[in-house]
Amino acid sequence: MDTNFGGSIPELYERLLVPLIFEPYAIDLAQRAVALQPSRVLEIAAGTGVLTRQLARRLPSTTTIVASDLNPPMLAHAQAIGTSRPVEWRQADAMQLPFEDESFELVIC
Repeated sequence: MDTNFGGSIPELYERLLVPLIFEPYAIDLAQRAVALQPSRVLEIAAGTGVLTRQLARRLPSTTTIVASDLNPPMLAHAQAIGTSRPVEWRQADAMQLPFEDESFELVIC
């Protein structure tokens, strides 16, 4: 199975799928995350960062956000778009996360 969504796929994903499908869910999930008041958040399957951007806007600047995705080109596109504050971007397989147990108060996807 090819997991490398490279070439024009990240840009097309961001331009076409994010506004149509993913952005409304990202807004809702970020609002739910704020209500939980986490100090460390792990986002898995961050893709082009639609949820990451919403979390960065809504969570306090003291909240650490780690955004991960299996696919380096998707993460690179997310980083290129950027966020309103620092986020740690990590390439990671959600089935084998490279973090210690209980490293995060909230895991979100």
